[in-house]
Amino acid sequence: MTALVMAATTLVFLFKNQNSTVIATADIQAVMDAQKLVWVKRMKAGEGTQVLNDSRDFQRKLEQVLARLAQDGNVVILDKNAFVAGVDVTDLTKVIMNELNLSASETLRLRQSLENELFSDFPTMRKDRP
Repeated sequence: MTALVMAATTLVFLFKNQNSTVIATADIQAVMDAQKLVWVKRMKAGEGTQVLNDSRDFQRKLEQVLARLAQDGNVVILDKNAFVAGVDVTDLTKVIMNELNLSASETLRLRQSLENELFSDFPTMRKDRP
């Protein structure tokens, strides 16, 4: 529910500025990483075929979300990793993740779980070590 309120607030901000072009950023790599973690979880649960089908369609879905946000709010969306400086620049990463049904908290939990699993035999490589 919080993500929905935040998405709505961001879109209201963008719509209010329709007369001028708005510059926004998005961490596209973080969005793709979040989606990959969800796919790994689903593959482990035995949904391999469906994950492959979904992965083939992901790029199109992402492009549709970006195009709609750009058009609806008269927004130029720049990749956050390529953005150097600016004033009043909105970060749309959470909005995009919400549109793709991705949760930042779930992503963090999945990443930690995967790291713990991968590095269980190599405790010195784990990021959360004391």
